Amino acid sequence: MTEYVSSVNISDTMVDVPEKPYHHGSLDQALVEAGVEAVRDVGISKLSLRDLARNVGVSSSATYRHFPSREYFEMRVSQRCREALAQAMNDASARIVGSNTKRRSVERFEAIGRAYVNFAVSNPTLFEAAFSRNEVGIDRPDDPSPWLSLTDSIDQMIDAGVIPSARREDVSMIAWSNVHGIATIITSSIWPAGVSAGQQIDVVIAGIIRSIK
Repeated sequence: MTEYVSSVNISDTMVDVPEKPYHHGSLDQALVEAGVEAVRDVGISKLSLRDLARNVGVSSSATYRHFPSREYFEMRVSQRCREALAQAMNDASARIVGSNTKRRSVERFEAIGRAYVNFAVSNPTLFEAAFSRNEVGIDRPDDPSPWLSLTDSIDQMIDAGVIPSARREDVSMIAWSNVHGIATIITSSIWPAGVSAGQQIDVVIAGIIRSIK
């Protein structure tokens, strides 16, 4: 992992989850933000609502007025991590400008793919938490959403005539599974020694584009 970080310029991809001052009307948000910071340090499996309540300055019993269970709280933290990932993708897309519509749509697609992987490498515990298994379903849509960031990028390529509209549904899953796969492999302990991760990211994204045209 250290070799990859030094070989790929990802210094500007660290995601800062904005701190919000706590007041009694937003205890749930204050705890979720504190939970995200705890996940950054120790991972989602070691979250402690009791410790977070103490850090925020409230009693542990107060937390259960907003979070009926640990699983519900973990769901909310996981969602916040996904939203941070989506924001990184959207920011990367917004940086791509140009008058050539076809080229811009492809470059934005490539940019969000790299942003996805770079987020995982820069924030491995947040990335893991974003897709952690939880029996509690979300009670609101992700905002922003990684899936919608991806499908919006694909819609831009369809509108530009890069790919046919009939392929919209399968293209979305092809792209997600490939980018998520390379991100998961790179952030795991099974990445093969001597293989340039940065180069392989570009290879995977180029392969996705070839397969969907």
